[in-house]
Amino acid sequence: MRHPDSMRKLALAAFIATSALVVMAGTAWGIRLFALHRTQAPIQQPANMAIGGFPMNGKLAPDFNLVDQFSQPMTLSSLRGHEVVLAFIDSQCKSLCPLTATIMYNAKAQLGPSAANKVVLIAVNANPTATSVAEVQAWSISHGMLHQWSFLTGTAQQLQSVYHSYNELVQVSSSGLVVHDSAMLIIDPTGHERLYFETLDSSNQTDLKSEESGLVAGMRQWLPS
Repeated sequence: MRHPDSMRKLALAAFIATSALVVMAGTAWGIRLFALHRTQAPIQQPANMAIGGFPMNGKLAPDFNLVDQFSQPMTLSSLRGHEVVLAFIDSQCKSLCPLTATIMYNAKAQLGPSAANKVVLIAVNANPTATSVAEVQAWSISHGMLHQWSFLTGTAQQLQSVYHSYNELVQVSSSGLVVHDSAMLIIDPTGHERLYFETLDSSNQTDLKSEESGLVAGMRQWLPS
């Protein structure tokens, strides 16, 4: 029969050996994951996909009834027969939203007059606290878009309904700061959602040109025949 002290020593030795194996295995996995991270880090796949557009499921885009920067009512369904590029723009934004507007304008211009006439640019006000027609008109004027698109607005309740139907995240902080998805959608001439884009938070000219090229390719893909 073994002495209790011998048993304790044996158990302790087994515990130490097991712990060492666990540490060694953990270290090996850590090195493997670190190496994997180092080899994959330079590949910015989400950004590249955003530039090229995410394919959508082709469902009918939700209709809405809002007013533009000239106080004229507009519904999405009234635009059937045209390709629609729909964006969400904060009527008080001075950073990311102007980039979106620039990308939309330049991409449409690159189509040429004939194709451009088949495309309608629509912005929906992504600021439910600054909803007046005067505000979307002023934003359009200051960014050279007054006659280049329709900047739509409505009551806070109407806008919240549009956000919900398009799964557009819009949050307003206690200080009034608005955070929203910088989304652009391509809607085909029959009113179905086809491509989803997000504006990169970058004013780098290479990034902007890449985003414009991606949007141009998407527009060409869904032009009316």
